[in-house]
Amino acid sequence: MYILSVDLGTQSIRAAVVSKDGEIKGIRQIPHDVRSPRAGWAEQRPDSWWENARDAIRGVLEETGVSPKSIAGVVSCGQMHGPVGIDGDGRVTTEWTQLWSDKRCEDQCVRVRENHDVGELAAITGNQPTAGWVAMKVGWIKEHRPDIYKKSRWFLVPKDFINFRLTNTAATDPSEASGTYLWDAKRDVYSGEMAEILGLDLEKFAPVISAHEISGTVTDSAAEETGLISGTPVICGGGDFLVSLLGLGLTGEGDAVDITGTSTLFVVKRREPIAHPFVQNLRHVAGGWAPFFMLDSGGIAMKWCRDLLSSAGNGEVDYDEMIDMARGVPPGSGGLIFYPYLFGERRRENTGAMGAFFGITHEHLASHFARAVMEGTALSIGMNLDIFKRVGIEVGRVVCAGGGTKNDLLLEIKANVFGIPLEVSDEPESTIIGSALLGGYGVGLIDDIGDAAKRIYKKCKKRKIRPNRSAAARYREIQGRFNRVYDKMVGFYENY
Repeated sequence: MYILSVDLGTQSIRAAVVSKDGEIKGIRQIPHDVRSPRAGWAEQRPDSWWENARDAIRGVLEETGVSPKSIAGVVSCGQMHGPVGIDGDGRVTTEWTQLWSDKRCEDQCVRVRENHDVGELAAITGNQPTAGWVAMKVGWIKEHRPDIYKKSRWFLVPKDFINFRLTNTAATDPSEASGTYLWDAKRDVYSGEMAEILGLDLEKFAPVISAHEISGTVTDSAAEETGLISGTPVICGGGDFLVSLLGLGLTGEGDAVDITGTSTLFVVKRREPIAHPFVQNLRHVAGGWAPFFMLDSGGIAMKWCRDLLSSAGNGEVDYDEMIDMARGVPPGSGGLIFYPYLFGERRRENTGAMGAFFGITHEHLASHFARAVMEGTALSIGMNLDIFKRVGIEVGRVVCAGGGTKNDLLLEIKANVFGIPLEVSDEPESTIIGSALLGGYGVGLIDDIGDAAKRIYKKCKKRKIRPNRSAAARYREIQGRFNRVYDKMVGFYENY
């Protein structure tokens, strides 16, 4: 028997057939675009998601030759936080839905900060008010499109919308519910107090079940569209990066992951959320919490540096050449420090921050700048790790994933900055594997989801990057300088 996993990403939707042992029989991927009609807006059509999901499911079944009768369950995961309005008849009310990256609701966040003690709200939700949370986006709909708000029976996040189309049942899981800004982190239920503060109706948000629970079964109409068997169980699933943690075997206290692609996401598995204004908290799909922070330009800073070097020379500089240049410079880049905030900073007190080099002298060459960019991204993460340490969080095992794992020098720098051995995973499909684990557990193919996750990850190819004692000591000194200059720059950009 197999699990069919649907992964609704920002750039594409994928359907995969996966065995209970984590073996992927096949994947069908269909791309889709993001529309940005105004600055700060990012949106997609939910109806297109379903059309592509339907075609991907049917396509992967045909390509693998797996009988629909052999599908024990269907599970969805994907991009988080985008509220899809659904009316009482199951029709989409938000033809174009705000994505996780859409910033149009920033005014809603500002008003919350101005009119309420955000520390008291964080004591309820475990989070600060940001434009990423579902409730802020729904608040924008209520203010600017009250007609849509009124006729919407449900506001469902992307993967829950796919499940709704499969089952005609509304449900969500704790990883997504904790990202609404309506979740009581201590009681693990929706907060009526937060709903009242934000002026929203809680009954418009889906009931919460565990990520591994069955939310419904495939309807006759969905079966006809997808090729699945009517009555096939549909498991709730979870948000993409939280499901990815499971696929990487990160289920133990203090387990962490550094995912570097365009951005960098650093997540730690914890029993409890971390109460700190610079840390956000979401529920882990396997229980407990996943405190995290993000660097929006974690990976794209490398591309920016490469493009800069190319434009200044006589030809294109590739990544290997840039890395070789940087490798020839000792740790510390000759005193040159890079602040990698090319797309602003996530920290509430410094959202207007910009990228900057500090400490430039006449002795610095292109190679110093190349290394400083890599060091700056690592030091920015290290600054946030210092917060974890100050509040008593011990980060143990760190797994690195994403495109950034192709840069060995960056990994060496991170190991030395963090002072922790890094485990580099070569598994590119941790999200699909993680969601399949949830599905397998939900339908009884797997007895212990934590053990299964560790067993599957153990089979993956991986390598260790260990810190160098002298380099790590040097970077501890540099980290202190990086942090001091950062603190001096807070507020500077407001009047820039």
